[in-house]
Amino acid sequence: MRYVTLFFVPKPRPIKRATILDVAAKAGVSLGTASRVMNNRRDVDPDLRRKVMEAARLLHYVRTQRGRRAARESLPIISFVLSNREFLHPMHARMLQGAEQYCEERGYFVVFKRFDYAPETPAQQIKLPSLLREHGIADSLILAGTNYPNLIEATAAAGVPYVLYGNNMVGYARLPRTDLARSDDRSGCIEAVRYLIKLGHKQICYIGDISQPWFSNRYRAYLAAVEEAGLDPMAQTVRLSADNFQSGFNSAEAILRQGLRPTAIFCGSDHIALGVWEQLRRSGVRVPQDCSLVGFDDIPDAEVTNPPLTTVHNPFLEVGRELARLAVEKAKSPCASVPEAVLPTELVMRGTTWPCLEPRPAG
Repeated sequence: MRYVTLFFVPKPRPIKRATILDVAAKAGVSLGTASRVMNNRRDVDPDLRRKVMEAARLLHYVRTQRGRRAARESLPIISFVLSNREFLHPMHARMLQGAEQYCEERGYFVVFKRFDYAPETPAQQIKLPSLLREHGIADSLILAGTNYPNLIEATAAAGVPYVLYGNNMVGYARLPRTDLARSDDRSGCIEAVRYLIKLGHKQICYIGDISQPWFSNRYRAYLAAVEEAGLDPMAQTVRLSADNFQSGFNSAEAILRQGLRPTAIFCGSDHIALGVWEQLRRSGVRVPQDCSLVGFDDIPDAEVTNPPLTTVHNPFLEVGRELARLAVEKAKSPCASVPEAVLPTELVMRGTTWPCLEPRPAG
């Protein structure tokens, strides 16, 4: 009898190829930086480039054909920087939502960063733009929130392409009309005041802190509309609290204490209008029977008041989409300027405006 010895030769395990994630981890850099080095992008810090190349050599990293094809089709990373404002504000949340919508539809990536800085900080001490670029997450920046010239200077010095939300830029009037997106506050304000005038109102008061550029722009539009109609302006233009709701509440109280009885109040924001409304309610002034009330921005709360608040719709979602569109263009052509994008605002007539009646004494 013959015996046959069988030898089972184990099947060799496939060698696991190193990926770009492995290279990034080995080098201690972000995935974006590793990808930019492998794509031979020039805007990478030399020390970081050396780390990535050394990690790739040690891991025997080889780019696949798929990876090379992806590199040819690589898309920019857009960083949305919200400066000096709270993210929970519906205005900024809607703008970020619009930017994300635009980028998602086209396969781009959006990175969000909230950033606080002071207007007097020297530009050379503002490191955020250069850090974002060095870590590969800023092919282009969207500078939203409230910004000052020092951040613009720091971003330009770092060589990072950027676009700017123009309405909240302190010093906007001195900027060239390129690489910006904003809403046309003036048109909506004039439309709102003209509407109150058509309702027969002649004592129209404006409330908003004109030390802030967005409220100042709306105040100038208010002045243009009342002067056009030959009316005398009436305004409370110094804020009485850091909180807009409380400032509106206190401003309305100050106006009533002076014995002034406006038949309509136009507020620089919906939050101010809600504060004004609460003060009028406590003072026995009915809205809209005794005093019509108009806000600005059209935040979600404006629709759920009783009655719903008449306001000027600010297209924050669309502004966010425009900022993203401009940012992508800047990422593709950093040296080219893109024209300013201006989106219209419009009056939304709801339940807090009414034809003028004789004012009823407060209390």
